Amino acid sequence: MSLHIAPVTADDAASVTAWVRVMNQVNDHETPHFPRRTERAGQLMQRHRLPARIVRDHLAWLDGEPVARLETSAMTEQNQRSLAFTIEVVPAFRRRGIGRALFERMLEYAREHGHTKLITGTSLSLPDLPAPDEAGPAFATALGFSNTLPEVQRRLDVAGVDENVLAGMLSAARAKAAGYRVVRWRDAAPAEHVERVAYLDSRLMADAPMGDLSLEPEKPDVARHRRIEQVLAARERRTFHTGAVHEDSGELVAWTFISAGDEAPWHAFQQITIVDPKHRGHRLGALVKVENLRFFCEAEPQVAHIDTFNAAENSYMISINEQMGFRPVAAFQNWQRDLEPSAEPAA
Repeated sequence: MSLHIAPVTADDAASVTAWVRVMNQVNDHETPHFPRRTERAGQLMQRHRLPARIVRDHLAWLDGEPVARLETSAMTEQNQRSLAFTIEVVPAFRRRGIGRALFERMLEYAREHGHTKLITGTSLSLPDLPAPDEAGPAFATALGFSNTLPEVQRRLDVAGVDENVLAGMLSAARAKAAGYRVVRWRDAAPAEHVERVAYLDSRLMADAPMGDLSLEPEKPDVARHRRIEQVLAARERRTFHTGAVHEDSGELVAWTFISAGDEAPWHAFQQITIVDPKHRGHRLGALVKVENLRFFCEAEPQVAHIDTFNAAENSYMISINEQMGFRPVAAFQNWQRDLEPSAEPAA
């Protein structure tokens, strides 16, 4: 067996093609309900990186065939001691030490750059929501990781949305949201709201349930948010945003968005939804989510499914999503481990 680990770079088209192939083979086994990635999308992801991250991708080649991938993601502003990583092995090549070899490569990188906390994720089996297999959790446990934050993916079947339910949700929300007005935009945030968008984005990790996951809140400013917008546009993602403005102060105090692209015309992601803690209790989360769903569906009628993710303990947001019609389709587990200089446990 000849195993070779090599980087994936945008300038090496063959490496990107192989990288996409590995991701799709794993996707077909682990999460077949997800869209398959196209080579164009892979190229765009490699060429246009999000700010405040150093992301490196590697492929494991076995006798000349790409069989696994390693991604490392290091934050450059907050959480600089943390290193997030993903290891995926094509199912037909598991249990041959390939995942362990990639893990060792990741450890070398972590120690070289002073990272002392490792974070990763796997599939997770929950009652009535089984994972394809237990390989990921078994691997993480064998390597000394502790499970931290379970998340559940929910999917909305757009054709099955009950408009009467949405109308009832909006009516109830508007009754509690006197003194607030709804604003909408596509792609880049309007100049008058971008500072508050960056602020609300910074609230996400501070306010959302994090379980035992040890991460400090990120602090995106306007410049960083504008860079994120540029990267999403360069990756050919279209975004649809709805916010709530507090009339007396003129401040944007709630915000949500949905993203879509041509890679999978039938699919979209419901992304962040956040309400300023000072303005909770006015049903603003439900207000902006329902308004934004209607805004999005009017512009993107070809989309059939919208996916979203919530921490399993985020009961408030889950209740809104389920009332709208989102239903569980898969579960995932976050894992973390402090990196010590002692000998690594055997896998």
